[in-house]
Amino acid sequence: MKQLLATLVCAILLFSGCATSQKATGNQGAADKTEKKESKFDELTKDAEKVEGYFDLYHHEDKLYLSVPKDRLNEKFLMNFELARGIGSSGLYGGSMLNIFEGLMVSFQDHEGKLFLIQHPHRYKAEDNTPEAKAVELTFGESVVETAKIEAYNADSTEILINVYDWFVGDISGISTRVGFAVSDTPGRPGRVSFDKTRSHVEKIQAFPENVNIQAKLTFKNSELGGPRTVADSRYIPLSLFYTMVKLPEEPMKPRMADDRTGFFMTVHKDFTDDSDTFFRRYVNRWRLECDGPAGSDGLCDPKEPIVYYIDRTVPEEYREAMMEGVEAWSDAFEAAGFRNAVQAELLPDSVMAEDIRYATLRWNTSDQPGYGAIGPSVVDPRTGEILDADILFEANMLLGDKDEYRELVEPRTAIDEIFNVSEEELALMSRGVKTKSFYNEMGMQFDLAKSFMAAFGELKPGEPVPKEFVDQALRWVTMHEVGHTLGLRHNFRSSIDTPLDRLYDEAWAEENGVFNSAMEYPTVNINPEGKSQDGYYYNPGVGSYDRWVISYGYTPDDEKAEAIAREGAKQGHAYGTDEDARGWGAVDPHVNVYDLGADPLEWAKGRAQLLDSMIPRVPEIALADNMAYFEATDLFQTYLFQYARALAPAVKYIGGQHQYRDHVGDPEGRMPFVPVSKEKQQEALDMIIDYAFSVDGMELPRDVYQKMGADRWSHWGNSNTYQGRIDYPLHRTLVGIQSSLLQQLFNPYRLSRIRDTEVKFGEENTLTIPSLMNQVTTAVWSEVWSSPGSNIESNRRDLQRAYLDGVTQLVTDAPPTTPADARSVARAQLKDLHAKLESRLAPPTYNFNDYTRAHLEESKARIEAALEAGLSLEN
Repeated sequence: MKQLLATLVCAILLFSGCATSQKATGNQGAADKTEKKESKFDELTKDAEKVEGYFDLYHHEDKLYLSVPKDRLNEKFLMNFELARGIGSSGLYGGSMLNIFEGLMVSFQDHEGKLFLIQHPHRYKAEDNTPEAKAVELTFGESVVETAKIEAYNADSTEILINVYDWFVGDISGISTRVGFAVSDTPGRPGRVSFDKTRSHVEKIQAFPENVNIQAKLTFKNSELGGPRTVADSRYIPLSLFYTMVKLPEEPMKPRMADDRTGFFMTVHKDFTDDSDTFFRRYVNRWRLECDGPAGSDGLCDPKEPIVYYIDRTVPEEYREAMMEGVEAWSDAFEAAGFRNAVQAELLPDSVMAEDIRYATLRWNTSDQPGYGAIGPSVVDPRTGEILDADILFEANMLLGDKDEYRELVEPRTAIDEIFNVSEEELALMSRGVKTKSFYNEMGMQFDLAKSFMAAFGELKPGEPVPKEFVDQALRWVTMHEVGHTLGLRHNFRSSIDTPLDRLYDEAWAEENGVFNSAMEYPTVNINPEGKSQDGYYYNPGVGSYDRWVISYGYTPDDEKAEAIAREGAKQGHAYGTDEDARGWGAVDPHVNVYDLGADPLEWAKGRAQLLDSMIPRVPEIALADNMAYFEATDLFQTYLFQYARALAPAVKYIGGQHQYRDHVGDPEGRMPFVPVSKEKQQEALDMIIDYAFSVDGMELPRDVYQKMGADRWSHWGNSNTYQGRIDYPLHRTLVGIQSSLLQQLFNPYRLSRIRDTEVKFGEENTLTIPSLMNQVTTAVWSEVWSSPGSNIESNRRDLQRAYLDGVTQLVTDAPPTTPADARSVARAQLKDLHAKLESRLAPPTYNFNDYTRAHLEESKARIEAALEAGLSLEN
């Protein structure tokens, strides 16, 4: 037994010795690997170009090494992507940000011999060291964006070296999806593209104490048959992408809580330790602005760091002064918040890259297929809403007026459709300040409109450009608008309502309050409707009364004062309504519109429509001169007709409309959340639509004008020489397009449902009812047969009547589910009454109708019979 025990002890000791030996060998192996990696650091970086900064970079041929200090592992920083060079079309424009507002909050983590680039969720949070914080951590995970093998350590093992070439000469940004849509010939579905590394490389590297900039030239192989015409070889789509890694502020800015009465972009978190019903915490997006000492005798202080915008040298010299004035106009608004000279403009130094996140820039962009006109995106600290960078872009075409775009692609009915037929996706983009192509088209037409009126008043000759004074006013306003976005402000489409109609041409009023109370409006050009030479401003000369109020709310250093300021929304000069209030089926307030002016949008619209109606017979005289092409008259008519339809659009909102307000209970001068549009105003709006669009003489075109409307005969790439596919102008199709759009909006199920609700909400006697609406429209559209013996019907009117039958028949036979049953019943009654009228007019003895009219009436009668029969079968 003793011998056995001794043997076991020896075995244990032997095993222990072996284990100790193995452990020592293992430790030595790890040490050797570390030593090798340390020596490898110098070897890998020996011939590389070193760029020192926030992260040190070493670039050599197809290697890009990033040095990450170990003590910065798990430190969160911001990563942002921007197109340094695009393709001038298809939404890929140089200078545009890929991730508007929210950059990626990322960090490096060390796992299993690799560094992981981790993207952190920032929208969900809870107070530290609470049970809710543990629940948030359990629920919302981090994403691994990229990984790289640890290549080496520096001599004292304090820094880790990784090769990140494939990150940046790759698709870390996800830009390939947008390239796919650019080459696709199927709307809504991306085409086949793949990243081509062999045709891609690093272009530029910059590093600074708090940020790193890397620019890479990327090529994407296009496997589709076609591609953008702006690319030299559409098989290979070239882009330059600019990546920024930037240090987040060490001391997060104290956020300003958002208020729904003011129009700021927001950074929104769900805080699960918040005691509200939804857990939402909403912060306004704003720059960090702090006083550099006490306020002076004027109550103003100088900011520690003013907000400086740099005019890039891509901007043509003749436009720089107006743009700088547009930037610095905002200092006036910041005085209301207590700051002196808070917003400044300078030329961008030659040594600075415009994409550098430390410099907010205004840049010029040329494009073959315009997409926005101007756009003002920004990047914020996702923790607090602090704005860290802004890069504003202006398309040269916006001022040059590329008529080809709206000649071919923009039918005049679009002026109405784009107000109401808006998708949820488009509204979401607009709510983030993203411009749509309609803004570019509108600005081009406003330039044409102003130029034609100047010619009509004898201030210009046909073909001459608009004066520099007009261009400067327009550019100054557009600059103010886009800078406003980058100061954190959303659109304000109610702002025009604060200006009385008789003050629109009052220069002193405009300088104090604005032609419209906010630079964040989408106005139309301010032209005297009486056909007189211009007095006053075409656009806002500076910021407006709303701008001062909203900036004072967002930027005053005093939180309590901000709360009091927010309660002043009902005061004169503070009118506010934004994208979702102005557009889409849900838009109920006729005071919240794009491209209108004045305190009474309906009265203003009548004046604009009357002016355009009086100008149409003068189109050849205004547009044409010796040796000019006749298509100039066609283009001007197209502009006039589009703007005529634009003037009719606000009238639709009055029908069943309500004025919507954001006031809270107890606010000074506060209003109820919804106030009905008076029945008298609803009737006035319907009368306008009938008189200007549905009456017999509502949309007439003089024959001699039509005969002088020529065709564009330039046949080459980049130019369309047709109108909606026709060489000659498609008059009937264009006119009925406007009329049918108005019918669709008046008989829209949402509007009909709203009318029924307002009857209950405010009393049937206070609203224009569905029977009254339909009766008046039917009588106006079918006026030729409404009384005996009837009369012949012109071709434009026959088209309108067919459009009416299309709309009302659908209500009876195939109404959308949202259509109220009462509307279907009334529509059926309308068809029965119309059928009786048609029977009476066609029964002997009849009026001596011409062949067109008789055939049309007989067909209409048969269509109504079929609809009534189908509707009856549907009900049974």
